[in-house]
Amino acid sequence: MNGRGVVSLLVWLSCVPGMFVHSTLGTALLGMQLAELAWPPSWQSIGLLCAVLASLAAWPMLGVLNLRWLENRPLHWRWPLIGTLLATCWMLPHGWIFGLFVAPGVLFASYLCVWHLLGWRRAQRSPAASSRADPERPVDA
Repeated sequence: MNGRGVVSLLVWLSCVPGMFVHSTLGTALLGMQLAELAWPPSWQSIGLLCAVLASLAAWPMLGVLNLRWLENRPLHWRWPLIGTLLATCWMLPHGWIFGLFVAPGVLFASYLCVWHLLGWRRAQRSPAASSRADPERPVDA
C-alpha cells in the first residue's frame, strides 16, 4: 500500500464515528419528518428532506473522488463542485457542529477538490495528459 492508500485508510477510519452519527441522525430526522408529514408538506420539511438526502449522497461522492485520487486520474471539474455543494448544503445553515465529527473527511475532501480541479485544468492544457482526464470520455469507464 502506497502513501495515498495509507492516508485514505486513516481518513476513512477517523470518519467512521462521524459517518455513523451522521447517518443515524440523518435517518432519524428524515423518519421524524416523514412521520409528521402533512399534505401538502411544509417548505421546512422539504428543505430538511433535501438536506439530509444531499448530505448522505456526499459520502459516495467523496469515495469516488478518493478512488480516482488513488488512481492518479483527476475527475472532471463538475465532480468536486457537486460533491462540495452536497456536503455543504447541510453543514452551512444548521449542521456545522456535526461537521466537527467528520472534520478529517471535510479536510480530506477539500484537498481532493483542489487536487481534482488542478489536475483537470492541467489535463486541459497538456495534450499528452488528456488521456488521464479527458472530459469527453465517460468518467465511469
